[in-house]
Amino acid sequence: MAKRREKKSKVLKTKKDRAVVAVRSEQEVAPMPKQAEETVKPFDIKEQNVMDKKEFRFPHGYGDNRIIILIRDPWWIFSYWEVRRDKEEEILRKIESAGDQKQKSVLRVYDVTDVHFNGRNAHTYFDIDLAGLANSWYINVGKPDRAWIVDIGIVTKKGDFYLLARSNVVKTPRFGMSDQLDAEWMMPEEEYWKMFSLSGGFGLGKGSVEVREMVKRQLEEQISSGALSSGASVFKARAERKFWLVVNCELIVYGATEPDAKVSMQGKPMQLRPDGTFSMRFALPDGMQAIPVEATSNDGIDTRRITPIVTRKTE
Repeated sequence: MAKRREKKSKVLKTKKDRAVVAVRSEQEVAPMPKQAEETVKPFDIKEQNVMDKKEFRFPHGYGDNRIIILIRDPWWIFSYWEVRRDKEEEILRKIESAGDQKQKSVLRVYDVTDVHFNGRNAHTYFDIDLAGLANSWYINVGKPDRAWIVDIGIVTKKGDFYLLARSNVVKTPRFGMSDQLDAEWMMPEEEYWKMFSLSGGFGLGKGSVEVREMVKRQLEEQISSGALSSGASVFKARAERKFWLVVNCELIVYGATEPDAKVSMQGKPMQLRPDGTFSMRFALPDGMQAIPVEATSNDGIDTRRITPIVTRKTE
């Protein structure tokens, strides 16, 4: 009996020990509550993203040695540049070895219209003095429909120019009506005035001279240099005197025929109004141009042809 009780006691003791061990094991491997994980994990990720964004910075430079120019409008171009320090030091050593000294840094603006520029064959050029840490500049070239190149360099006390970087070539757009004679530039009167209306009016219903004056005033207001961050770089003479004159001419050809007739102008078919009238607007450059107008009856039997010949000479 004593042996049987002792054996039973050992069995019970063993089961009890197993239960204790099982409870301890569950406590040791028990996972963190889901609510705590969901609260901490998103916060950590968001915090890391914020830190990554704060650490990013655009570089002050890219190690290039170049100058770029862009067109703003018929009178202005924009330039920006980067010059490496080692390049500038190299040029300064050349200047010193030539027994000269640096006087100033400049932008040299060349008019290179219709020439293959080699550094010495520009039509004209002018300089803009640079000071401080400027790395961009708005330049008033003052001439529409011209090609430009800009050098950045150093002018010495002896007057020599040492090149640091040369820009690309740009051409400022013309101001005024195109002088192309191609018939694709013809525009019916209705479309002409509709275009002005959709673009803001500019005085819909007024004469072409009044319209041009309004357009000119608007452009002059838009290109005002008062708000430019880099300062207005202009010729001194231009800054003192702003007197100017622009003259352009337009030609309007109009007529009428039978409403069902077929009409062409310079070989291009015309769309007639319900009453048989038509009109077309042309640019009128210097020189002579012929504008043949031909009408054919609806049955194809009758044909009439009239050719206005217009000559313009500007002095």
